[in-house]
Amino acid sequence: MTDSRRREECCGCSCCEAACPVGAISMERDPMGFLYPKIDHDGCIRCGLCDRVCPFQARERRAVDPPALALRFRESLRRSQSGGLSAALVKEAVSRGWVVYGAAFREDWSVAHFRAETLSEAERFRRSKYVQSDMSGIPGSVLSDLRAGRTVLFTGTPCQCAGIASLAGEKNGERLYLADIVCHGTPSPSVWLSALRRQEKKAGKKVTDVTFRDVEMDWHSHKEAYFFGGKKVVDDAYTYLFYQHMILRPSCGSCPFASLSRETDLTMADCWGIERVSEDFASDGRGCSLCLVGSGKGKELLDAVLPGAETLPLDVRKVMQPNLEHPSALHPLSSSVENDYIRRGLDYVIRRYGNGSLRYRLDKFIAKVKRHI
Repeated sequence: MTDSRRREECCGCSCCEAACPVGAISMERDPMGFLYPKIDHDGCIRCGLCDRVCPFQARERRAVDPPALALRFRESLRRSQSGGLSAALVKEAVSRGWVVYGAAFREDWSVAHFRAETLSEAERFRRSKYVQSDMSGIPGSVLSDLRAGRTVLFTGTPCQCAGIASLAGEKNGERLYLADIVCHGTPSPSVWLSALRRQEKKAGKKVTDVTFRDVEMDWHSHKEAYFFGGKKVVDDAYTYLFYQHMILRPSCGSCPFASLSRETDLTMADCWGIERVSEDFASDGRGCSLCLVGSGKGKELLDAVLPGAETLPLDVRKVMQPNLEHPSALHPLSSSVENDYIRRGLDYVIRRYGNGSLRYRLDKFIAKVKRHI
């Protein structure tokens, strides 16, 4: 691996750091909050292990048409932002004595991966987190658990899961369960924290909780909610920049995992388009999960949780998600957004490119007029 590798070729999974036998790789954060490897060339022994575990290196991929089903756990819908599948898998894994890894908020509301062995520890993994999680130290921890004979359920983005799979190797494969998400892209951690501090500045107090998709709103609603004690503020300044692909990690635009060919045991997503398949599942407007089965051991784990769920086997191509076909295309102005964010801050970015811009207000006005015609 070289320091000159393009940003488009690194997803920040930190597996290269864990693979290095001499500790010559460290992960450093850029101004957008994304982690990239930095190599101590004097200490590097050029063994090539870092390149071998990198999920963005070329690998053989085969076309597949995985079994799929829609499902939801009604008892979880009040606390989950989809159909509750991830929570059910975590609960089952913990009941079996496995170690579970997932993304959770830190105290400052940044996002990182954590290790859990109990349900109370794993409770923090609930809810969607639309920001790239910090994987520092996690790949090494997963490898240590596997070498100690523990079974591990790791949940994360496809690139994170692929890195963990490469690091673990085939000899640990039977005790490593990987569940990835259909990822829209990973937004900037720095922009997210700037958006949160912006709301705290407006309110004059600290945030006590946040959600990226409020369960009290319609399942299809994509706005972030900030809580200040009993007060809730709903906004879409950050969400708008995310869904316009203006603040995604550069590698997201060339993601090799945006297809039906997955490298995981199970794949989870919101089952967008379920109304085209089943009116019953879509009638109440609540969350619904899509699950793709990628392996025999993945099917065994899924079967163990299905008795508590409403399920509907389906053809995945009838509810095909865009990111199962292609990566999210980066916005043509994403480089300008990054440069302006670094030099001038988030308020300027929102005024020029976001939901404070003239273009945004004009688009909203036109949409409103169309609704009344």
